[in-house]
Amino acid sequence: MSNTLLVFYSRSGTTRALACRLARELDADLEEIRERHDRKGWRGFLRSLFESLSGRDPAIVPCRFKPADYALVVVGTPVWAERPAGPVRRYLLDHEAELNHVAFFCTYSHNGAAALAEMADIVDCEPIATLMLSGPEVEAGDSGQSARFVSEVFGSVRWGIENRRFERIMPVAPARCA
Repeated sequence: MSNTLLVFYSRSGTTRALACRLARELDADLEEIRERHDRKGWRGFLRSLFESLSGRDPAIVPCRFKPADYALVVVGTPVWAERPAGPVRRYLLDHEAELNHVAFFCTYSHNGAAALAEMADIVDCEPIATLMLSGPEVEAGDSGQSARFVSEVFGSVRWGIENRRFERIMPVAPARCA
């Protein structure tokens, strides 16, 4: 079993492509967040937009892996209306007590900063690393930003595991994150 779990949701496949690449580079266990209902086609797109704007989070299928079993959980999301996808918000809310050491990434059309900030607010913990890539950057196989993200994650996890603690890799943050 890996020390890192990478969890993601993808409606169109863009976030899935990035998640698979990052999981290989991080040697992470990979978990796709699944929903009980389909989001294909234009109706799925409109449903996604409505849920994001209204703050409604859909029911998700229980996951195979437990975040508490990992030193670090990396969470990936597409950005919908400047927010993380509803299934990702639901995952974070369901597991917030188990998510003490996190890294976040997102794929977006316009901007992902607000979505990453919302994810940090939900788990009440600053991520050790973040990555934002547009759809075209993911398709082009962006190496610079992804490489920086992987390097930050690897350095943090390696330090924490070798020293059997994570206090020094986290900035001043709420007590749960220390």
